[in-house]
Amino acid sequence: MSFIRSAKSLFFSFTCVAFFFPLTPASAEATPAVDPEMSAAIDWPQPDRPLAERFAVPSADARILKIVHNLPDGLEEQDQLFQKLVAQGLGGMVVNVSFNEYMESEAKWEAFIRGINEAKRLGMSLWLYDECGYPSGSAGGLTLRDHPEYEARGMNAADAPVVDGTVSLDLPPGTLFRAVAIPLRDGIAFPGDAVDITASVQENRLDWTAPEGDWHVFVFTESVLYEGTHAALSLARKFPYINLLPPEPTERFIEITHQEYAKRLGDDLGHYFAATFTDEPSLMSLFLAEQKHRVLPWSADFADEFQQRRGYEMIPLLPALFTNANSQGMKFRYDFWNTVGEMVSENFFGQIQDWGRQHNIPSGGHLLAEESFLSHIPLYGNFFQCLRRLDAPSMDCLTSIPESVPWNVARMIGSAADLEGRVLTMSETSDHSQRYRAEGDTRPVRVVTEEEIRGTCNRLMLNGINTITSYYSFSELDEEQMNRLNAWVGRCCTMLRGGYQVNDIALLYPVESAWVRFTPATRWVAGAPPEAHRVERVFHDAEKNLFLSRRDFTHIDARTLVEARVEGGALCYRDLRWRVVVLPDADTLPLAAWENLERFYLDGGVIVALTSRPLNSDTEFPSSRVQEIGSAFFGEGDASGMMVNDSGGVGIFLPRGTEALLPAVLDAVLEKDGQVSDETAPLRTAHRFIDGHHVYFIINDSGQPWEGTLNLPTAGAAEQWDPATGQITALDSGKSIPLRLEAYGGMLYRFREAIVPLRKSVEGNVIPGITTLPFPETAPTFSHGQFVTPSLEQDGERNMPEQSVWRAEGLITKNAVDTFLFTIFTYPEPVDLSQAAYVAVDVWLPEGQKASVPLLVILRDTSGVEYFAQAGIPMNASGHHCCHTALNRFERAGWSAVTDKPLDTSAISLIRVGWGGYLGTENETVAFSLTAPKQARLE
Repeated sequence: MSFIRSAKSLFFSFTCVAFFFPLTPASAEATPAVDPEMSAAIDWPQPDRPLAERFAVPSADARILKIVHNLPDGLEEQDQLFQKLVAQGLGGMVVNVSFNEYMESEAKWEAFIRGINEAKRLGMSLWLYDECGYPSGSAGGLTLRDHPEYEARGMNAADAPVVDGTVSLDLPPGTLFRAVAIPLRDGIAFPGDAVDITASVQENRLDWTAPEGDWHVFVFTESVLYEGTHAALSLARKFPYINLLPPEPTERFIEITHQEYAKRLGDDLGHYFAATFTDEPSLMSLFLAEQKHRVLPWSADFADEFQQRRGYEMIPLLPALFTNANSQGMKFRYDFWNTVGEMVSENFFGQIQDWGRQHNIPSGGHLLAEESFLSHIPLYGNFFQCLRRLDAPSMDCLTSIPESVPWNVARMIGSAADLEGRVLTMSETSDHSQRYRAEGDTRPVRVVTEEEIRGTCNRLMLNGINTITSYYSFSELDEEQMNRLNAWVGRCCTMLRGGYQVNDIALLYPVESAWVRFTPATRWVAGAPPEAHRVERVFHDAEKNLFLSRRDFTHIDARTLVEARVEGGALCYRDLRWRVVVLPDADTLPLAAWENLERFYLDGGVIVALTSRPLNSDTEFPSSRVQEIGSAFFGEGDASGMMVNDSGGVGIFLPRGTEALLPAVLDAVLEKDGQVSDETAPLRTAHRFIDGHHVYFIINDSGQPWEGTLNLPTAGAAEQWDPATGQITALDSGKSIPLRLEAYGGMLYRFREAIVPLRKSVEGNVIPGITTLPFPETAPTFSHGQFVTPSLEQDGERNMPEQSVWRAEGLITKNAVDTFLFTIFTYPEPVDLSQAAYVAVDVWLPEGQKASVPLLVILRDTSGVEYFAQAGIPMNASGHHCCHTALNRFERAGWSAVTDKPLDTSAISLIRVGWGGYLGTENETVAFSLTAPKQARLE
């Protein structure tokens, strides 16, 4: 999936309604009369009206808001636009002064001010967009116009091992900073023993003869960041971008943009706008196009700022950010990325938040590459820390196929809002992925239906989004459908806004554990170490396992663990309470967080660790104190383990390959929040506490109708609120509620008293065993790309009497083209995987392999539906791997010829295992050995 936010290309195409018109406050009296029918049509109740009224006819701020970047200049054209929006049931707009002559045309300002005054007079809800295109910060080039020193900067690095005693290395672009040689001992770099070899650089090239021993050479240059970055490759207008690390560039951006709105509209911008909308600001220190060097975020004052915050000099340790370093290097990685996160959150997001609060307007908007956990590090240092500095945290959703909607990003946004007590959240939402086609892409446009848009919004709202802004064209929907859709979204957002999500499970955002494993790459994060990618996979798999097992959760960060209270077997933060904490591949946290988890465990809490055991603190790598805490939680050894203390606290460790057991072990310790008649039903639930009432949102996350019964956890009466009709129905109890939901339908329930799910007492080991069953024996064949010369043969070195092992090898014959190689196991009779938990396969990868693309597993059923999943290892993760790919990780493949039905796991006709999407080099070999796939079932 591409994380270039190409949805913004719609700024300049069919989804961007290009209109805006002016009228200064002083000239408001000259506004022509509006069609009385339009005025009556938008007689929506205001947000302060009783809930039942707002549910029956949702207020403007709860409805879908159209993103409109260029209001018409003419009064008549503006009014026509407003009439169209009103006729469709839309609640308002996201607006900005026209992109044309951005910020500098008085005529455009007059049009803008007239437009927003008229929109407010009509009762519309508005958000204020803060940029000319995207990413936010450049102000259409104005921020840097007189201040080129504010441009984003990077510390570039080129490196190479010394071979046969000499090394030659071309310099990266920019000004030479320094060149160093680092000694290696047993493959570990020791930056503290570095030798300065800067004098060996002549005419942009390093030539150096090394003394005896193993050495690794680094050349660092400093330059602006533009080529190959998001700023250069976005589909909006291209501008050099500002540096988010120091405060001065953002101060200038605010002066040019935000302050200009306040100058013309007054200091109370909340009178006009619900929130600001910043769009994909970032450090730019992530290459979207392949480069020959790697890069770190940088600023002129960064080294001084680092020393002030961390207490030691950083320059000698720079190589540790790029190579496998000792414990000193791991500590430096932790401190470096921690400093980056602090500076970005304070100097960009914090400044805008502070300014907004002074002008009565929440700071909102969304970040870049939200779906990609590892990308968060080079782009922000600490993504979650930045989210917490938004008063209206937001996201974007580029697809309107419900099964592909990034619900987990919505859950993260909702979690950040709940942790900070924020009311507003937002998703910039569109069917961009179904419509946008790059040059040469001949796929037809995929028209999404009203039901699919509803299903998309359901996933977002269920997980914490309560404002939907839109780049949809809606060109295929008539006014009746549009009004029905807006009423649905409006009713759901009305019921779900405010309060906080109620659940028992906290899932850690494990960025600290990724910091100490991460190294920058020459394109995206593909070249980051396998251990860093593993953190990402385990984290996202934990999210998915919880979601699919109908276990709601809150994302938390290390700060939450440090600051939370321990009360009655629960970890408490503000009004939030969790009785289970899940640590996904998290071995590194501040010592204060580990010690608070220890208090939680001793007070009766449940801790489940996936893949990794506690190892490092924020100062020691490793820490004997942290290891002691981990042993108390999970016992000794690397195998699965479980400990129970006298207070009922439970520690469960699920090692690598068993992480998908998470739902099963949770079922053994904690009752679910509500029950459905069919546990396999495609229903998802959310529980919020708002204004003294418990509110449950139940959605059918499927394109097929569902019918059954619900049991909601209330001992008293309840109410059913139907978002399709606006009807409220009294229920005598929450027991055995009959429910029929249409495709992508939903229902809301509300009551005063909820029964807390039972925390079960634990006797004996609750970790299920795993039984592996072979498939019918079949010899593999292969498929390969045009520029791959393949071979497939039995691996004589690894063959075993009880099972054959095959070696597949692909020789790449052309540079920088998309290549692939898959082994194919075809079964004469369909294989039944309906009772399986995993597809299991043993894989061996050779040493020194460059390719970092993931190993993939693809399933095809007898009707031709194809689903795929990552097996959990990149192709450069050398050694033997027992890959257990959970069935619930498989998703529909974009190339699947059949798209109107799900995968039938009871009728699998073939399994492919291999790699693809690799842009390699000519004469490069990518190889792997494997056994035949098996199915693994839980005992």
